[in-house]
Amino acid sequence: MSAPDVRGPGVIAALCLRCLVVLAGVNVVGLGVGAVAVGQERTGSGLMVALVYLPFALLVAIVPVGVAGFPAGVLTAHLLAGVRREWVHVLVFALVGAVLSVALCAWWGLFQVAGWSWLVAAAEGAVGAGGARWWTGRARARRVRWSDAQGAALPWGRIGA
Repeated sequence: MSAPDVRGPGVIAALCLRCLVVLAGVNVVGLGVGAVAVGQERTGSGLMVALVYLPFALLVAIVPVGVAGFPAGVLTAHLLAGVRREWVHVLVFALVGAVLSVALCAWWGLFQVAGWSWLVAAAEGAVGAGGARWWTGRARARRVRWSDAQGAALPWGRIGA
């Protein structure tokens, strides 16, 4: 079974938007949990900290995702054109996202803040790009008309009618 065709500027632009949505969700949960863990007694206040910080985080993420992530996504999708396994696409996009995130943070000098911040940057890039690639592949696979035999062969089963 081949991976859905996730190539071209339009598809990669949609993937970049999905990356921002994935990052927003992960950061709201992470910041909420982090705020509660560092001493906010009430769960609502941890969520408020996360929601207040979210617009700033997304504004900061838009530039690297658009300026660096878009061309990297187009190039990565082009290089993976002959690869048929969907999980390979997701894994490679996650690795590219992690490396790109760490490289951008190092270039901006952000690793002087905390010694483990490179790990957070790598996780953000991997989850954002890998999650967005998985989501994009799933969305495109839903549009494909599978026969019952083809659908039964998919790892997740037949999607839609």
